[in-house]
Amino acid sequence: MHIVDTTKFAIGAIFLVIGLVILVRARGARGFNQSKQAGVLFLVGAAVFGAIGLGYLDLGGGLFN
Repeated sequence: MHIVDTTKFAIGAIFLVIGLVILVRARGARGFNQSKQAGVLFLVGAAVFGAIGLGYLDLGGGLFN
């Protein structure tokens, strides 16, 4: 495992921590409310940024490349 882009990998790690904190705090709530949705979206963002940081996902080729 080799980190290609350290900044994006660090953003993914931060998103992972934030998502887990949100989900742990919303643990006692019933249903799939907005805080749980936010936690899951942070985890999805963490997965995307982590994959980009590790070089598994390339979303380049846009306007700024």
